[in-house]
Amino acid sequence: MSIKQNLLVTLSDKNYLEQAKQLFSSVYWNAGWRGDYMLLAHEVPEADLEWFRKKGILIWQAESLSAKGLGSWQGSYSSSVTSKLRLFSPEFKRWKTVVFVDADCIVRYPLDALTETRHFAAVHDWFPAATIGGQAYKPESMDDSEYETLFRGYDLTSTAFNTGVFAFNSDIIDGHTQARLEEISLKYDQVSVFPEQLWLNLYFYKTWERLPMEYNFFASYLHTMRRLPKDQVDGVVLHFPRCQDKAVLRCWDRNDAFYDEWKANLERAELIDLEHIPQPGRHWPGSRRLFVWRWRLRMALRSDYLRFYRNKLSLRSRVGGVLSALKFSLA
Repeated sequence: MSIKQNLLVTLSDKNYLEQAKQLFSSVYWNAGWRGDYMLLAHEVPEADLEWFRKKGILIWQAESLSAKGLGSWQGSYSSSVTSKLRLFSPEFKRWKTVVFVDADCIVRYPLDALTETRHFAAVHDWFPAATIGGQAYKPESMDDSEYETLFRGYDLTSTAFNTGVFAFNSDIIDGHTQARLEEISLKYDQVSVFPEQLWLNLYFYKTWERLPMEYNFFASYLHTMRRLPKDQVDGVVLHFPRCQDKAVLRCWDRNDAFYDEWKANLERAELIDLEHIPQPGRHWPGSRRLFVWRWRLRMALRSDYLRFYRNKLSLRSRVGGVLSALKFSLA
């Protein structure tokens, strides 16, 4: 099989294979993706990979990049999520651009614009994880000065990105990239709320390119918690991450407003034929409609924006107080 210029990847362990099939189907039918397709498989039995191989989807068996058992995130997240960082291995330099989309997403429109990134590009995260400080936490056993020293050189109020969708130009990979990521994972494992997300934010600190919000749109959250009408919940990529509020369902939950769309995509996965890529049925709208769309979105999220800026001010105040105390003790 010849290698194409660009690569679309999703990640799955043995529990998310249906979600991965749906994701590939939505990319195939709605985005008309003409690059390679790859499943980043974490501890998936060989027999379960046969469907993907028959469809021409590449398989990459990926190990976790994590210090197992150290971080408190282990109680909430599988170590499989840290397999995303294996995408920055030298083997992926065979493609010009790598686009990653989580398996808990539905792609509605073409992703071609993502192939133009020159570095690493992602969408800013949503409250309360919208800052680096929001993606980390201080263990009770760690005092303030130790915590601040750990993050020396980083502004904890800096805007952070979400790793549900990202794209990068493979030129950023060199022979030391994996080693540096492993160093970060070991150093910050115990203070990570979202493991691979914090580590990548630290690695690409103030060098990442910001993608428009429509490339990582938290659909059920906006519909359920922010009361945005379902017909106004639209984006290039709809994302359905876990949420602390149990009222927010995921797209494969039968009672979720987007379940029928997810199910239809899953059923059409059987018709994927990578030798014949369809033309995408729809394209993301022009600037006039986008203006109205963004205005409605900001109105729906106004309380989140307010909390975001309050959180930033509070975090800056706490950091400033710790630094002042340190300076006073050293005087």
